[in-house]
Amino acid sequence: MPNFEEINGIRTDAGIKVVIYGQEGVGKSTLASCFPGAVFIDCEGSTTRMNVRRLQKPTSWQMLCDEVEFVRQKHAERGYRTLIFDTFDWAERLALDDICATHKVNGIEGLNYGKGWEYEKEMIGRFLDMTERLIAEGVNIVFLCHAIARKTTAPEVMEEYDHWELKLGSKTTNKIAPLLKEWSDMTLFLAFRTNVIATDDKGKKHKATSTERVMYTTKSAWWDAKNRFGLPEILPIDFGVIAHIFTVQQPEPQKPPVQQMIAQAQAQGIPTNPVDDLSDFKSQEELAAEDAAPNPLQGIPQKLADLMQEHNVQPHHIEHISSSVWKYFAQGQPMNTYPADYHDYLTANWGAVLEAIKANCKDYVPF
Repeated sequence: MPNFEEINGIRTDAGIKVVIYGQEGVGKSTLASCFPGAVFIDCEGSTTRMNVRRLQKPTSWQMLCDEVEFVRQKHAERGYRTLIFDTFDWAERLALDDICATHKVNGIEGLNYGKGWEYEKEMIGRFLDMTERLIAEGVNIVFLCHAIARKTTAPEVMEEYDHWELKLGSKTTNKIAPLLKEWSDMTLFLAFRTNVIATDDKGKKHKATSTERVMYTTKSAWWDAKNRFGLPEILPIDFGVIAHIFTVQQPEPQKPPVQQMIAQAQAQGIPTNPVDDLSDFKSQEELAAEDAAPNPLQGIPQKLADLMQEHNVQPHHIEHISSSVWKYFAQGQPMNTYPADYHDYLTANWGAVLEAIKANCKDYVPF
């Protein structure tokens, strides 16, 4: 009989699977752009007016799959931490076109007995399996979708009412939409909420006072939503309220060698002299490292390093605008780990870089 080891604890190194859907103009792409290390596969061209990293718009299902594989191979080199599909309902069109071309029919209904929709379900299932390879390597996957209100009923309600759901083809709603919702760790519904107040003392007349954009995290009779992170049922559309979910937990730092020795001795019952402050105890390696005085520009291309020295720009200045202002990389990622093409971009656009530093880095002194 094979021997299986138990796996305990919460896994924090895997990516998170997210579906975000909502009405037009509610802010789906803007919210997604705030995810750490975001890169878009813009299937409908909706991010062309946004300062985000994006891959070329796919023109076929195969090209879409090739771009996913490209991100898998290059994510460590280029700092991709979140892959965003904008939008999945437009990507679905590529899948249907591919099925029609393969089976030489003019439309998906040309395949008898609903086989076309079954083919699509199998194709999307294989595609989700492909994304699992990225998830396992720590890359978040985000599917953006449009929303549509459909009439529905419930056993306890006699009349029909509107229910918001993923905007997929009406023939595929019972196949593809559940597939995405089951796959996801979090499905968020973004909507405009109108605030209403009563205008009479009996509460029979009302008027709208304002509109706000919110996201719903829990399923109700009127929309689909879910999350596995204990989020409140309603939140403002602000990445800050969910940012903690995407924070990679760092391992606890090891104790200095002297503290390790003392803890080991105490565990064995060996008496040790009490020491109030161990901060003065340093290993030979730590002393040697202090003598070495590392160059803060180490690992940065020479042309870019020369510009930084000339204008008194420190690595933390560029790290700040790259993560907190432009949101290209995760906060805390060292500048010398940025991909080579981003270093080239900084060099070629040094004037804009310098202006961004002056506007956003309070400690910058240009001399």
